[in-house]
Amino acid sequence: METFVFEDAVSVVTGAGGGIGRAIALSLARRGGRIVVADIDQDAAEAVASEIRKAGYEAIAVATDVTQAESLERLAQVTLNAFGRVDLLCNNAGVTMRPFRALWNGAPSDFRWMMDVNYFGVVNGLLAFLPHMLDQPGRRHIVNTSSMSTLDGVLGHSMYIASKNALNGLTDSLRNELEDQTQNIGVTLFMPGVVSTRIATSERLRPSVERSDYRRVREYPRKDNLFRRAIEPEAVGEMVVRAIESDSPYCLTHEAPIDRMRERLEGIVQGHSPIRHPAQPIDLSIDPSDSRMI
Repeated sequence: METFVFEDAVSVVTGAGGGIGRAIALSLARRGGRIVVADIDQDAAEAVASEIRKAGYEAIAVATDVTQAESLERLAQVTLNAFGRVDLLCNNAGVTMRPFRALWNGAPSDFRWMMDVNYFGVVNGLLAFLPHMLDQPGRRHIVNTSSMSTLDGVLGHSMYIASKNALNGLTDSLRNELEDQTQNIGVTLFMPGVVSTRIATSERLRPSVERSDYRRVREYPRKDNLFRRAIEPEAVGEMVVRAIESDSPYCLTHEAPIDRMRERLEGIVQGHSPIRHPAQPIDLSIDPSDSRMI
């Protein structure tokens, strides 16, 4: 795959009005890129775009609600009208809920909101931008922001982890499909640990009509793990840039919880227990045309 050229590259970053999104946008701008700062908060998006322009780089701000497909389609059209192409798409917008709560202490509307932003927000971004990116020549890249919590389940965080695990599967499948079609588009699954952002207060962005009255919650503690040590967003932006440069399939902000991951893998391996009838051998050959195959 070709090397990604940051200079003059057109990059779209959702959730870029602050925190990790802002850090990614600034890191990309410093390499000479042209940045589309997308955020549900227009004022926050404009503040970051203005910061980039004052530093001598090019940026525009676009108010974007990732839960609405038409909002992402408008973002794509504004980007194309302004710059003529898109080389990098960072689907970064995400939300969570506090306090931590057991799954049964959440309401259906809580799960839907989390999925609407963290999963379908990315789906909307991909469907709006990929057709244009596929038609372009040259090296292109996609970054989807997930979470290290999917590697080491955090108590009371089931709604968030479920939405991010759905995103993990989507991203891995997208990478495989693009490779199968020999497309010159890299895909990185970005998995931050604890970063000093305002995501813990993201319910401030939730539509009031969707707020749940189901507030009987238990404050579950986080597990003691390595990615709890908070780092600043500025360092994270550089990590993402390096991952794009090296076409890395994964980018983690903290050391992976290897022991927990190994326990999970061993549990999966041990979960297969074939059952054989002593008098009847099993035909293990696979017929690709068999409709019963998953």
